[in-house]
Amino acid sequence: MNYSTAMEQINRGQIASIYLLYGEESYLIRELEHKLTVELLPPDERETGLAVFENEPSSEELVRLIESVPFFGSKNVILVRNAAMFRSRKASVQAESADASEETADAGSERLITLFANMPDYTNVVFIGGDKIDKRKKIVKAIEKYGSVIELAPLKVKDVKPWVMAKLAEKNKKLTADAMEHLLNIVSIMPQVSLGFLAGELEKACLYTKTKTSITRDDLMAILSIVPEVSVFVMLEALSQKQVSRALQLLGEQLSTGELPFRLLALLARQVRHLWQAKLMAGQGFSQQDVANEFKVPLFIGEKLIRQSRAFSAEQLKAGILRLAAADRDLKTGKADGHVLEQFIIELCL
Repeated sequence: MNYSTAMEQINRGQIASIYLLYGEESYLIRELEHKLTVELLPPDERETGLAVFENEPSSEELVRLIESVPFFGSKNVILVRNAAMFRSRKASVQAESADASEETADAGSERLITLFANMPDYTNVVFIGGDKIDKRKKIVKAIEKYGSVIELAPLKVKDVKPWVMAKLAEKNKKLTADAMEHLLNIVSIMPQVSLGFLAGELEKACLYTKTKTSITRDDLMAILSIVPEVSVFVMLEALSQKQVSRALQLLGEQLSTGELPFRLLALLARQVRHLWQAKLMAGQGFSQQDVANEFKVPLFIGEKLIRQSRAFSAEQLKAGILRLAAADRDLKTGKADGHVLEQFIIELCL
């Protein structure tokens, strides 16, 4: 199960007795954790009804807590962070010690699996399993059968729009169409979508617009002007129109604010590589939708990649990728500084 499906079920009141949350997107894990706590416990019961473990307790203690009848409320909610029982065991140097530990762990897991099959209706358990879990484990399969196992992976660009809309709707706000397009363009340049970053920027946008219900593109431009991805996006727009002076100005502004050349180079390299791939695909007869699907972005971004790629030949873009690779090497070895990016921009536009 994924984040969207899980939220839909919780909003409909379909809440499982056991949850195992795992994955690389810690922000979504925290959101689901908070959502379940709010839905299961009224504010006046959270102090006594919520038990939080930052590390995995013993199986005996978990069994005791799950079976304990709540005295001061209607529910017991047990939250176990950093739950190690769902991960693969690493080989131990001391085999005998490892075998003994494994036997103890397996016995504890069996007790929990038996309890999961007959959970008391007054207890809910939420486990946080880290980035990865071992889906072959019996205890994982038991939670899949009697509860919900939810992977919280980083969102793809194409999935960001509904998340943003839902996030703003909580504050009775929305983005205008051109503002949403601008935001998605910025996100498309990110090597990985950071929901923590997006949530922070949306919070700033809500505060900036005060009582306005709609957030415009100009509002976003004012708030996001110092974000590297914004300058890189606008810089690429300038490059695609051969506006060298504008592109150099944007690069200079980023470097002057202390942005590291390495990060700007990585963003540029990724985008130039996408332009090259889009140009090759378009030349082979692939559609805008095909390009969008290849990069897992909305259709309008696929169309924009093809349009921007027309300003360059395939040879120029390929040579640009090679120049950026050389620039990366020179930066890491101390043979170059931020000026190497200026040179790249000038050469790409020749």
